[in-house]
Amino acid sequence: MSGNGVNAAPAHPFAIGARIRTTWMARSRQEQLVYKLLLPVFGTVFVLATIPFILAVIQAVTSDSGGFIGLENFGRALGNPLLYESIKQTGIYAAIALPIEILGGLGIALLVHRTVRSNIIRAAIYIAAMIPIVIPQIAVGVVFRLVYAADYGILNVLLGQTGPHQPLWLSSPPLAMIATASVDIWQWTPFVYLVMFAGLQTVPSESVEAAQVDGATTWTQFRHIELPYLRPLLLLVLFFRIADVIRVFDHVYVLTGGGPGTTTQFLSLYIYRIGFKFSDLGQASALAVLVMVAMTLFYTIVLRFLPADRG
Repeated sequence: MSGNGVNAAPAHPFAIGARIRTTWMARSRQEQLVYKLLLPVFGTVFVLATIPFILAVIQAVTSDSGGFIGLENFGRALGNPLLYESIKQTGIYAAIALPIEILGGLGIALLVHRTVRSNIIRAAIYIAAMIPIVIPQIAVGVVFRLVYAADYGILNVLLGQTGPHQPLWLSSPPLAMIATASVDIWQWTPFVYLVMFAGLQTVPSESVEAAQVDGATTWTQFRHIELPYLRPLLLLVLFFRIADVIRVFDHVYVLTGGGPGTTTQFLSLYIYRIGFKFSDLGQASALAVLVMVAMTLFYTIVLRFLPADRG
């Protein structure tokens, strides 16, 4: 009975196998094309990242004269109490900047996603968010140094604090930490916004509309519908921002130079001073290798919490 197609004979196994092989070969050709296009880029990045790391490892296990000394530089690096002071200050800096950046960027993304419907306005916000990211950090440091200067700074002028009791933003330990963190917040909160806003565009509109019809609150909608889509992006943003905080250097060097005292002598500035101010490249290289290993382990942990590709 094949008139209505109800009892049509099933496809022959060889035909099914042929279709599977054809689909697999087509997918393989596409993957090969992708790999061929990406190979020059990833190959260049791999070489540029690997060669300095190998040189740092060699420098870390040799003396100034070139002789092999094993882990001596690592022992000296880990035995310096100033290292742990710089790690402490870096942690304080991260504790100030990262929550504000992530929560602020996420909040702005949700606000724009839910309230702004005009594509023109969304594009204008997108362009405005890109401006702080593309400005070199040296230039950002110079501008904010003018903002926070004690005698002629714009901030003290606006606050009306130009007399003898004016706030010393870059010379007072608590204020210097806040000032340097504010620069990071100003420059990288837009980055978090852009990533989170892009993630919100992947949330199925059908799920959101169904939740709204069922009377779900905005918090329920965010927690049960939008957050699962944003969680991998939040983890990646957290990783990249922690990596940026560990290597933060330019604007801090311009603003405070690591002072007052060791208040803003973060890990990157500490390694810089060990290597170039005190000319101890062996200890600085050992610290750089340890930081690289620590970040690799941290990234491995982050990957375990990312959803697997279910292709």
